[in-house]
Amino acid sequence: MMEEKKPVPKKVIVKTMTVNKMTDIVHNFFENMKYMEMSGAIRSESLRKGDDGWWTFDHHVAGESRMKHRSVPEFGILDHIFVGGGLEWHVFVRIIPNEDDSTVTWTFIKPDGLGNDQFEKQLENFDTEIGNWKSVLENNDK
Repeated sequence: MMEEKKPVPKKVIVKTMTVNKMTDIVHNFFENMKYMEMSGAIRSESLRKGDDGWWTFDHHVAGESRMKHRSVPEFGILDHIFVGGGLEWHVFVRIIPNEDDSTVTWTFIKPDGLGNDQFEKQLENFDTEIGNWKSVLENNDK
């Protein structure tokens, strides 16, 4: 009897940011796609929201892209699906309280169509985006 092969788990990369703002402020910030331009990831003039809840925009790496949130603020969930550059990314985002601050985690599971090295390379610039978001959040009086 042949044993059925189980799929091998995909590579995972987790990015984190701790910021001196309460979770509700951080959640609202990331839920508002207009703040994405502050990371340098998208061109703001290209940002449009469709009736279906999908945002479309010109991404600096992936070109014409779209994104949709799955938001459950009371549980700190702000997952999203990002489609761009021929790939579909499912990103699991958690915003958790950390004393009077917040810690955000982004869990990326390697999308089909990328090798492990390509996956790592795709996320190299994300640390810069995190730094930009952190700066905007911490320098905002809200």
